[in-house]
Amino acid sequence: MSYIKFGFALLFSLFFSTSQLSAGNGSHGPGAQEHGNGPGPGPGHMNGHGPFYGAKNLAYYGDWDSNRVFIIDVDKMSLLKIVEDTGDGPYGVDQQDPSSAYVLTRKTESLTIIDNHHIENTGIIPLDHKPRSTNFNPDTGLSLVSGANKVMTSIIQVENDAVIDVVGHDVIVEPHDFGGSLTTGHPLWINNTHFFMLDRVYRQIQLWSRHTGLLSVLNTPTSVHHVFQSPLAHSNNIYYAVVEGNQLEGLSPSILRFKIQNWKMEITGEAILSDYDGGLDPAVMGSHHADFHPDGVHIYIGSAEGHVFVVNKNSMTVVTMIDTGLGSGHTTFVPLHNVAFVTNHNDTYMTVIDTVSHTWLRDIEVAVDSSADYKSQAHTSGVSADQRYFYSAASHDGVFFRIDVETLDEETVGISWLNLELLIDDDVNILMGSFIWDGEGDNM
Repeated sequence: MSYIKFGFALLFSLFFSTSQLSAGNGSHGPGAQEHGNGPGPGPGHMNGHGPFYGAKNLAYYGDWDSNRVFIIDVDKMSLLKIVEDTGDGPYGVDQQDPSSAYVLTRKTESLTIIDNHHIENTGIIPLDHKPRSTNFNPDTGLSLVSGANKVMTSIIQVENDAVIDVVGHDVIVEPHDFGGSLTTGHPLWINNTHFFMLDRVYRQIQLWSRHTGLLSVLNTPTSVHHVFQSPLAHSNNIYYAVVEGNQLEGLSPSILRFKIQNWKMEITGEAILSDYDGGLDPAVMGSHHADFHPDGVHIYIGSAEGHVFVVNKNSMTVVTMIDTGLGSGHTTFVPLHNVAFVTNHNDTYMTVIDTVSHTWLRDIEVAVDSSADYKSQAHTSGVSADQRYFYSAASHDGVFFRIDVETLDEETVGISWLNLELLIDDDVNILMGSFIWDGEGDNM
């Protein structure tokens, strides 16, 4: 397999006032209640450049079935603005520096730029590949863009919205493991000059240098969705990878642990999910995402058949398995309340977990219906600064919602709903996006 490395260096928006959109705070969904506005910036985010259009905290969601992005005032639970005329297939929106966000138009070989200060479409960035996702480095102002149809990564200088480098293999290909047709996983900067490209076709984690090219290749059991680290300070050269699995080949998803030494990668452990219980069948399993527990030791990883597995990073073993819903994917922790919300992409309910005992707490209905053919719940969720409110979306219903975490012990959970389909009288499918908390971006 050959690699290349080379360098090279309208506006239509529809504004709705809050008063015009107040009807969106309606009663779509079960247990609809209003419990006031969520305050402040999100956890771990410093004061930034907001407010935008008079709104302090915002959610950006792409509409996969159209060419638009919804901008939501999360405090008022109202639609602030619609950014129109993006490229085709705006699957999600990634925040870059405080001034801009990039729309991941996965059906086009380009990105659409949103000016965060005016909330406007300011044009496109042409690419040599379709985009999957980005990873912005605030120290350098550079953003990685991973390929959706080619095993490639572009490097963008965000200040100028210009591609300055491209690495990878300039051929359209398609993987065959669990996790869909995207050719790469999520990109990640290691430092200011080195980064990972996750080749989902050839089942590789690739370590690249901006200056000297490909440094190391780590072969993995199946494709890898993303690489992440423990929040503990002593974990600098240790990384963890979500191995997605392959149902047809009977290969279980797993968590892979590896280290970097002298710019070479070496596997140091693997927790194979199906090994936890003899009754688990890799033919129906598949992992989409994993997240570290706030203790920095335990990893929560969902699997398609409807479980979350809790992995101890030190022993690299599964310590328990929790019943969730079909298509279990992202886990969002709310440390102040010792709970976590699990996104069940192919079910109608979210699952709440007690993160002290690693046990099921309750399910919350959030979607009207579900299917294996589409995602009923969005990839992207957020938590307010005081950790009282959890935000997410019922993708296929076109509904953004807020859950009052302080009501989880009550018979009826407090939920507020913003039904975008009713507001604009059109079908809406909001799959992925990002949040701005008091001027600071927070991606998926």
